[in-house]
Amino acid sequence: MNTITITENREEMIAIAKEIAEEKKKYYNAPMFRFLTDYVRDMMPDATAQEIEDTVYLTIYHYWVYGATYEEYFYYHFAEKSHEEKQSYMTFRLRLQYIDHISKKEDAHILSNKYETYQLFTKEYDRDVILCNSDADYPVFKAFAGKHSEFVVKPTVMSGGKGVYKTGVAGLNEEELEAFYRNLLSESRSSQEKYLHGDQESVVIEELIDQADELAVFHPASVNSIRVPTLLINGEVKIYQPWFKIGRDGHFLTSSLFGSLIAGVDAETGIVDTVGMTQSGEEWASHPDTHQQILGFQIPRWEELKEMSADCARRLPMFGYVGWDFALSKKGWCIMEGNHSGNFMWQLFRKRGMKKDFEDLIGWKLDKEFWWQ
Repeated sequence: MNTITITENREEMIAIAKEIAEEKKKYYNAPMFRFLTDYVRDMMPDATAQEIEDTVYLTIYHYWVYGATYEEYFYYHFAEKSHEEKQSYMTFRLRLQYIDHISKKEDAHILSNKYETYQLFTKEYDRDVILCNSDADYPVFKAFAGKHSEFVVKPTVMSGGKGVYKTGVAGLNEEELEAFYRNLLSESRSSQEKYLHGDQESVVIEELIDQADELAVFHPASVNSIRVPTLLINGEVKIYQPWFKIGRDGHFLTSSLFGSLIAGVDAETGIVDTVGMTQSGEEWASHPDTHQQILGFQIPRWEELKEMSADCARRLPMFGYVGWDFALSKKGWCIMEGNHSGNFMWQLFRKRGMKKDFEDLIGWKLDKEFWWQ
């Protein structure tokens, strides 16, 4: 595949996508088509079978022409946009190339491995975190469980909330605790096989964050965090398009999988300046569960968070971009995690493509027609 014909004709897009799928049939195999079909069906519950099939092919076309994932196709409303408008977006595949330009790819493990991040920022995490790789680490887990009967389990190297859950060991005897631990490792292996096609039994276990009331009030069941993207340009840190992540419907995780809300935050003032939005297109000025006003909310201790974010960014000079997740505990701001190439979700809540804005900031532009060339 040397080139692709660009068109705004829907039927031509579908035909081109069918040719791509045939050429790359090892990737677009039966399980992949089932996965895409299920996702499209969830997004278009009233569509006919033919409409669903056509849309699957449209997502394939948009992936190879614009670098957009099947999710981005929907939440950026690419079906309604012109070629010029779609080109203005920093999509998944484009984002990776821009991040690779401004960050050292070989150092990505520092942030993709949650325990490595914790070791570098132990003070900023401000809670107990352990790494468990095998049965040999059971004594470490046992000591941790003796202090914390409830905790969060995270696969060591996955992102997007995959495999993350809250659990506990209250009331377990010694034999039950050992069985619980072995099951933790087994579940981690299953998550690795499902999402990363690996087979590691490795988990990071974290003390629960005791969330401050000011943010807990929006949705008490989840830790409602702030994503703070930092750009390190010529030694200077710029905080760019932060957002508020708010849980929903009683779920512990803030994730698009559970309809969580995101809302834009003004980087200078810390005031939430958009309504809360979901990737499925819902918009809420106030939280749908708790009715707390989102638009106009002042994120507390904002200057403190800006200083902390900038300091963390300066300590990782190999990364031109980091997407930090911070939570406000009753003791102050703390790191939840850092992301080497997190999603540029500001294009969702700003409702426009912002590739040129990012190019102007970093002083570089990708010089090729398609991301895969």
